[in-house]
Amino acid sequence: MAKVLLSISVKGSQDGGWGLNQGYKTKYVSYHAAVDKWVKAHRNQVVYCLVQFKDVKLGECPRVYLATIEEIANFLKNSRNGNGETILWENHTYVRGAGANTTDKIPAHWRFDQKRVEQILEQYAIS
Repeated sequence: MAKVLLSISVKGSQDGGWGLNQGYKTKYVSYHAAVDKWVKAHRNQVVYCLVQFKDVKLGECPRVYLATIEEIANFLKNSRNGNGETILWENHTYVRGAGANTTDKIPAHWRFDQKRVEQILEQYAIS
């Protein structure tokens, strides 16, 4: 496997979600278009390390996830019953609005572990 420069963007949260593309959503920009603008603002070889402290007691390890820009973009576009979202929620059920009675939950395979690290490195390996 060749060496590759891989940028990691670490985002922490204490409330169950990460506001990643809120600055791109306006009255005139749809949720899906906001995600597309957010994607274009990144280099291709960026991986997000998402750290969640909600409901983590002092001395416990936070929950950690690894996701690519493409994976996050797809998740955000499919959130709220396909209507899109500006916040990447770890596990959130919508009670009203466009996403009423739906739940967005980060895929289990994003969880930080040896297998996930290997998947990410393999995806970005240069042949």
